Amino acid sequence: MSRYLILLLLNLPFILASIMVSFVDYKLGNISRRKHFIQTIIWLLILAGLISAKYIYVYLFSNHLTQTEPLSLFDVIQITGIVTVLYFANRSRIKIEALDRRVQDLHQELSIRLSVD
Repeated sequence: MSRYLILLLLNLPFILASIMVSFVDYKLGNISRRKHFIQTIIWLLILAGLISAKYIYVYLFSNHLTQTEPLSLFDVIQITGIVTVLYFANRSRIKIEALDRRVQDLHQELSIRLSVD
């Protein structure tokens, strides 16, 4: 099995999960349409980069623009780690934004209740 295929198969679940989470958050009203669109575009660009990695390497190597070896197992692990970190950072950011909105709503409700008393 090609290392490029392994790279794609290891990262595809994170990319698809990120796109689905973005879609669900948009449908639930947790994020705006613009944010959903930007997040989806970013993850699709990452997917396109992973799909085209082999073709980019072949092009660069055939035009003598690089003399490096093809993708190593360490590169696969490193890129998978980067995509995983991006996935968890994105999820953490979304959860922090949701908690921030909740705290603002609670603060507003508390202010209203205290002003009535």
